[in-house]
Amino acid sequence: MTTANIDANLPTLNDLISLKGRRAVVTGAARGIGYCTARRFAQAGASVLIGDRNVDGAKQAAATLAQECKATVHGAALDVRSVTSVQELAATAERLLGGIDIWINNAGVFRGEPLVETTDEDWDAMYDVNLRGTFHGCREAARRMIAGPKRPGQVIVNIASVAAVRGRVSLGAYSAAKAGVVGLTRSLAMELVQHGIRVLSVTPSMAETPGVAEMRAAARQKATDGNSVAAMEKAIRASFPMGRAAEADEVARVIFFCVSDLAAFMTGSNVLVDGGLTTR
Repeated sequence: MTTANIDANLPTLNDLISLKGRRAVVTGAARGIGYCTARRFAQAGASVLIGDRNVDGAKQAAATLAQECKATVHGAALDVRSVTSVQELAATAERLLGGIDIWINNAGVFRGEPLVETTDEDWDAMYDVNLRGTFHGCREAARRMIAGPKRPGQVIVNIASVAAVRGRVSLGAYSAAKAGVVGLTRSLAMELVQHGIRVLSVTPSMAETPGVAEMRAAARQKATDGNSVAAMEKAIRASFPMGRAAEADEVARVIFFCVSDLAAFMTGSNVLVDGGLTTR
């Protein structure tokens, strides 16, 4: 076979990045990384269902993206801690989108405190959303993908954290939960490969999101020394080899890569989006 014949059989770049005809669910997507991810999916031609505890925020985000991207985008209530709520979101996706090809487990919560001060309730709160909630999403998405008609491009992506692979003071419960997400991803990838379903985890470091901005504002309000807060923020930026934290959309672009056909030969991988942080 000649080089010309090989090239003629390859999909075009536009084919590889198109999500036309695919049905995607993104949890925790009323804002931040989830919102940016839903936006990129809609831009690429996917139909999208946004699930979030802030149902008004989810519906407003969906309306904004539907108009901006000229795409089918819906918003619905979701509490990933509840099996029933996750099942209802999946059923809504099948009703409104016609099925599920892509499921992004993005919903998460963050809280830091020394392990010796962590209560059982604090520990459970981290696990109920960050790990158990991801498990609920994986299980429901996998069940429905397996039961439905076989389609190309079926993929589950779980959002972990650099805290899963890099030690940080006062993040014991959060780190443990996110490390569990990485382990769950690897195991599930091996279970679902026989069904043609890919499973990946994306592991970002700190990203500039509304939630981070709110935590920063709260820290400034509580601080007695504004210079100390400024110094802390400067130190955080300096800890990144690239000299800054990520923008939310920079993480979303990697999630988009993972669900696109550009990543068709990837499953079980944990993809770091950390500005080089874990190289130090």
